[in-house]
Amino acid sequence: MKKIIISLAITLIVIIGVLVLITSETVSLGDLLQSSFVIIIVLGFGMFILFKNINSNRGGEPSEDELSKLIIQKTSSVSFYISLYLWLVISYLSSRINIDVEELIGYGIVGMAIVFAVVWSFFKVKGFSND
Repeated sequence: MKKIIISLAITLIVIIGVLVLITSETVSLGDLLQSSFVIIIVLGFGMFILFKNINSNRGGEPSEDELSKLIIQKTSSVSFYISLYLWLVISYLSSRINIDVEELIGYGIVGMAIVFAVVWSFFKVKGFSND
């Protein structure tokens, strides 16, 4: 139950932070879109986990079992590995394309969030082979 309360508190803090970011006049439209995209992915993933934990608690099941822990562990390691190659591609393209460093970092962070979501979805749907 404590994890659910902490998840709700973090969600509210992020929503308040987004509202402050939107009302700020010093943020450009591109920065706002990049930040919003990352926040939507992170909040969406967090809300999915939160609702899954709430439904598990109502059913009397444990909120985290061995499979969900293994999926998160495998997802984090594979997405980190893929993100290293993503940053290599970004560093290679930075010499060829005329984009500011801040925008490249923003695109890299958005790319990392997308990689994590895709890898997590892949492992959630496909599962694991018996190694």
